[in-house]
Amino acid sequence: MPLLANGLVLALLLLPARDQRLQQENQLLDLQRRIRALQREGQSSEVLLTAFREIEEFAQGYPRRADLVGVIGRLTKLARSLAVEVPAVEYRPSDVKEAGLTRVTLLMGVEGTYGKVRRLLYELEGMRRHLVIERVSLRDPKGTSQLQVQLQLAVYLR
Repeated sequence: MPLLANGLVLALLLLPARDQRLQQENQLLDLQRRIRALQREGQSSEVLLTAFREIEEFAQGYPRRADLVGVIGRLTKLARSLAVEVPAVEYRPSDVKEAGLTRVTLLMGVEGTYGKVRRLLYELEGMRRHLVIERVSLRDPKGTSQLQVQLQLAVYLR
């Protein structure tokens, strides 16, 4: 009988300790899951923060609206430095609301030899970040080496 009583007391003492240990193990596993979830959330937050920084940096690469005159001045100065005449420039501004930018379409007539016009186009290609060559039409009005080129450019400003 004392053996049965000792076994019963031992079982009554061990069962709550065993239940408590299982409960602690479950709490530990739950905490580990939470830590992993927070780490993933922290990593995704870092990724988002990095993406926002990159977007802001990219947007800063566009000239400001106030710099439009300077950008157009650079374009005409570039053309003149290449000995290409610019008889006319026409401007058409519009907003790109989704991107928070202003798009200015430039219709630019230029005249010059094939080599000079080609060099101008090459230089314009180098300004691709905020300038897009949308259309180029060439004319050789009198069968001479002088070309008349109508450029349609889009300049994007923040």
